[in-house]
Amino acid sequence: MNLVLVLLALVGHAVLLVAFVNRIHATALTRSLVHVLSLIAFVAIATIPVAAGVWLAWRGWTLLGPNDWLALPAAALFYLGLCWAAGATGIVQWAWRRARRRHPAVLRRHQSRSIRLASPRGKTASRDHVHHFLAHMPGNEVLDLDFAERSLAVPRLDAALDGLSIVHLSDLHFTGRIGKAFFQDVVALSNEQEPDLVAITGDLVDGAAYIDWMPDTLGRLNSRHGVFFVLGNHDLKVDTRRLRRTLVDAGLVDLGGCWTRIEVRGSPIVLAGNELPWIPPAADMGNAPPRGPDGQPLRILLSHSPDQIDWAVAHDFDLMLAGHLHGGQIRLPVLGPILSPSRWGVRFASGTFHREPTILHVSRGLSGKWPLRLNCPPELTRLVLHSP
Repeated sequence: MNLVLVLLALVGHAVLLVAFVNRIHATALTRSLVHVLSLIAFVAIATIPVAAGVWLAWRGWTLLGPNDWLALPAAALFYLGLCWAAGATGIVQWAWRRARRRHPAVLRRHQSRSIRLASPRGKTASRDHVHHFLAHMPGNEVLDLDFAERSLAVPRLDAALDGLSIVHLSDLHFTGRIGKAFFQDVVALSNEQEPDLVAITGDLVDGAAYIDWMPDTLGRLNSRHGVFFVLGNHDLKVDTRRLRRTLVDAGLVDLGGCWTRIEVRGSPIVLAGNELPWIPPAADMGNAPPRGPDGQPLRILLSHSPDQIDWAVAHDFDLMLAGHLHGGQIRLPVLGPILSPSRWGVRFASGTFHREPTILHVSRGLSGKWPLRLNCPPELTRLVLHSP
């Protein structure tokens, strides 16, 4: 029994601190404060169990022997109680998610294929096209692009829009650690799909020098009815006015804090942006075209964080596109993603979800601050919308 209690306490200790890290990364706290708090949490995950073990051994406790838990100091017993509760809750939630793991009914079809984009493929040799050595580490999937195609049944979609295609890109994280050639190949693959719309959901750059990459990468994206974008929390590392201006000059449409109306095949579509909690405000939907008796116009939201799903539902969006969580970036066997900077933890780490009336698609993104992905390859997604 002692061994079970110790293991449960260790699990709960990790669950508590990982949950703390995930949720502070979902706030608008300054990056420096978030990093300090995260470092403290990770150090605590490793050191507290070791310190506790040494202290208990000094008191004469053994792992398998009869130990009097109630003899511990009140503070230690209180924290142990929290760990036991968190451990039990975490295990139950994990088992429940696995038992109920299934695609939502709105996801009609899903298929994907892996495309290795490891070499510049004819690009001139330069610093812009060199990958960090970590990218070539055995088992690292950061250059193994997952090209996914998903068909979604959108309840209020106008029949005229049946078959509307959207390429969803997110979290490019231009850092120079993944060469420009990788992203140019991603753009070429997107253009091959000849989409009706392209949606980019934030975290484009991690350094000012890489704003200059935009014309040669995202500036070459093609679609029939526009390329739309919002920014994310990492974009705050640079002059966002310069970044937005560069993207707009390259032909993209900025949806940060606003909405726009377009017409496709004679049917209206309202596209809006939400960059909360980092860049307020969200689009003012009070001035947007109201729903008609036929349920039109179609409403599509671009948001960096899937945490804005409640906002999307409250404002009656049909489809919400998000990223930010990278699918966890490192997925452990059996356990799945652990680190997921969301107030929902790993619930919306990646994939398709349905919270009426909103269908949420969360991309695993294309890159990250560090070029390391295990069991979680980068993703380019082509979504095809269908009417009932």
